[in-house]
Amino acid sequence: MEFEYARRDIEQAKNADELSRVLANLRDESGLAHLVYHAVHVPAFEKRNPLLLLTYDDAWVKRYIERDYFRIDPVVIAGSKGFLPIDWMTVEHHTAQARHFFAEAERYGVGRHGFTLPIRGPLGERALFTMTTNATDEHWHRWRFSHLKDFRLLADYFHDCAMRLSGLRHDHVMRPLSSRERQCLECLLRGLTPGQTAAALGLSASAVHAYLRTARQKLGCSTLEQAVAKAIRFDIIA
Repeated sequence: MEFEYARRDIEQAKNADELSRVLANLRDESGLAHLVYHAVHVPAFEKRNPLLLLTYDDAWVKRYIERDYFRIDPVVIAGSKGFLPIDWMTVEHHTAQARHFFAEAERYGVGRHGFTLPIRGPLGERALFTMTTNATDEHWHRWRFSHLKDFRLLADYFHDCAMRLSGLRHDHVMRPLSSRERQCLECLLRGLTPGQTAAALGLSASAVHAYLRTARQKLGCSTLEQAVAKAIRFDIIA
């Protein structure tokens, strides 16, 4: 999967239904079992779990919603509270309820392994971006670590577009970024660390951190990953 192609497809989507089709295409191209975007909480919207875009079978989605598995799903519970990526093998499996839930999910073809990225939006949104697979343990762990960075950036980019296209968030006027702020974000996009960015641009490490912080603030983002994703969407960096 090429991140640039995925980003282009997400950007060209005109509504949430088209974003769902993008997820299905990404799943097929990446060889994963499923991809899921789940908006858990949007402060300006009273309904719980206001947006689900996913590739699971309809039968599992219907059963999940009818039984309100949002309430007991160990991954949703952990992702709603935490900030770090979640390997499904590390969440609650010890209770009878959790074991039953995961066994049932596997019967419905959810996948043997799962990895979930919690997302925190600039206006307090909480969302989850999940990938699952039926690959062997060894292949899954090797694939996951080699693609995690791209999927982290893709998750934030997808969230930004999903909020906008679903009407759950409206973009606000942004202050323009300085040339140094853009350069620092571009280096981050290319995979450079702040230290490497400092060397490449002839700046101190503290200056790079300051430029990244002000760029993030101007873009109205809570993380640098979200700032990069938003800057790409608005053609501020490429």
